[in-house]
Amino acid sequence: MKTKLTLLLLLLTSLASAQDAKAVAKLMLDLDGALPRLTDKQNQGQGMPNLSVDWEKAVTRLGELATRAASTSVEPLVLYQLGTALYNCGQVEEAMSTLRDLSDRFPTHPLVTLSLEKGGKSRAARALDDCVEELAFRSQHKVLTLSKAQLDPEVTATLHFSVGDVKIGFYTNVAPQHVKNFLTLAKSSAYDRTHIHHVAPGQWVKLGDPWSRDRSMDQWGKGGPEHVLDNEFSRATHKKGVLSMWRGPGRPKSHGSQFMVLLADQPHLDFVQTPFAEVLSGLEILDAVSRKTRNQYEAPAEEVFLNGITIERKAAGK
Repeated sequence: MKTKLTLLLLLLTSLASAQDAKAVAKLMLDLDGALPRLTDKQNQGQGMPNLSVDWEKAVTRLGELATRAASTSVEPLVLYQLGTALYNCGQVEEAMSTLRDLSDRFPTHPLVTLSLEKGGKSRAARALDDCVEELAFRSQHKVLTLSKAQLDPEVTATLHFSVGDVKIGFYTNVAPQHVKNFLTLAKSSAYDRTHIHHVAPGQWVKLGDPWSRDRSMDQWGKGGPEHVLDNEFSRATHKKGVLSMWRGPGRPKSHGSQFMVLLADQPHLDFVQTPFAEVLSGLEILDAVSRKTRNQYEAPAEEVFLNGITIERKAAGK
């Protein structure tokens, strides 16, 4: 009787283990499906990671999965990915809380203990450091809260590209110093004969570098005026058609003249770059440019440049 009972218990344990393994395997598959990733089309833009990733959607999916994965071996993995997604969609405090929860509850997990290099930090520790640095940065730079970006009804501008005209409108409540700077440079012909110097197909075109006017291509994207601007961070989102000032990695301030025109929604740029205007008509012209053959510097193989910028003011006396 004892032997039969022992065999029965072993059988039940084996069945339970198999069911647990099946559940874990299902959770891992669901985790893989919840992770944000680029399509093949998006991956053509090699100059900038995470283009057009919908991090908010990833947060929703991973949050739901975290509930299902509770008390399983998959939970630490989900918490790490959830923290990363929260960070990338601007919810830095929530990301820090999630990552600390991971470190406190799973102190022996490889994500918490295993360093990627000798003497280095673990993935969880690095992610927490990013949160700390971002919060410190935000505490030093005001983030303007607004319900909606508003376009100036009186002032527009037309960018006369060699391939056609693109009309833009300026925000009145987002980045006034950047708008003023752009209009000043445009009036002084600072943008005339500058080239589109960097593109990512269907993602963005970058321009505004005075060095692209007369220097060799390997120097394009490195120039600007003598001044730089303080960032004007806001909650205006980087949607398709937005013009956003370019700020290089690790630079606390934006360049003085370079900007990018977005050809797709890119919310991961929120709080990172400074949007100041948006395209009113002609975006398809720039999208077509982005999809043409590029050279080794990721610039259009067939040069595309600005012939000039015309400022239009509707109100008399302005």
